[in-house]
Amino acid sequence: MNEKILYKKELPKFYEEIADKYNFFAPVKDKNNIYFKKIENPDEILLNYFNSKIPPKEILFPRNEILFKYEYEGDKVKIIKPDNIEEKNAIFGIRPCDANSFKILEKIFASGKFKDDLFLKKKENSLLIAIGCNNPKKTCFCTSVYGGPFRKEDVDLFLTDLGDKFLIQPISEKGKEILNPMRWLTDAGEKDLETALELAKQAESKIKTQLNLKDIDKIMKNIFNHEIWNDISSSCLGCGTCAFLCPTCHCFDVIDEHDHYNNKGARIRIWDTCQFCIYTLHTSGHNPRPTQIERCRNRILHKFSYIPENFNTIGCVGCGRCVQYCPVNNDLRLIIEKIRDLQIKDKKEEMIVV
Repeated sequence: MNEKILYKKELPKFYEEIADKYNFFAPVKDKNNIYFKKIENPDEILLNYFNSKIPPKEILFPRNEILFKYEYEGDKVKIIKPDNIEEKNAIFGIRPCDANSFKILEKIFASGKFKDDLFLKKKENSLLIAIGCNNPKKTCFCTSVYGGPFRKEDVDLFLTDLGDKFLIQPISEKGKEILNPMRWLTDAGEKDLETALELAKQAESKIKTQLNLKDIDKIMKNIFNHEIWNDISSSCLGCGTCAFLCPTCHCFDVIDEHDHYNNKGARIRIWDTCQFCIYTLHTSGHNPRPTQIERCRNRILHKFSYIPENFNTIGCVGCGRCVQYCPVNNDLRLIIEKIRDLQIKDKKEEMIVV
């Protein structure tokens, strides 16, 4: 049988076998914030949690990242690639929505003539070990964006929390290769499999938000100049919280840091967001998105119109972080419903005119 049982008391042993080959990242709690960090002691791992505040995206796409270093040697420039690009990372406890975000980012960074080899290599070298969401938050809406609390397609190993133990299912070939040598794991029984299926059904039924996103990309393109964006953006502060906590936002800026004394430096990319007024500010002083109306509209169109049009996927995984942590309670779910209601209203008005 492929499915195995990992008792929670055996987690240190599981950690040791994985950490022998990979940098082991897992959720931890610090000052009431949950985030993923490299684990040195398995006792640090947080098992009872909804989801991390900060997504594990930054393991593969850090907030600050050296793209390359350079040194001048006479009239020549020596380029030094990052030395951590070949490192292997295991991400334990990732939720299905965040695992789905890696798939979306991979599509984006692999597109076009110039691919993001740094991200793609890190993704290739990663082992994703997901834990299903037995109890999704009220702000979760992953089922509306073609995901789910027990979505398994995007990971290597999938764990279901059965109380004092986990059911482990190998999903990918990489997952099977990792699991096969662990002969000490117990074979899962029929009751374990039945319980896991029941938990998955229960979890999905707990997600009450059901958004209708059919043709949402076309609908949004048709209302680009609509006054509804004034209403949607009226309370937005442009703080960037939604973007920086979003697992699929990937805008960045690039800066060069040069050490004049030693004639060397580095090119660094840092997270950025289209919600900041200087994001599109030209050197001339002109800004094509001069107010928060245009900036708020751009982020929503990017998620639900531009990414679907270019990559055939919605640029949102329904994790609910933007809903939960927005300081002015702008709820993306309500925004989508407003836009959908607008379409229904316009159709009714057309029928009356006819």
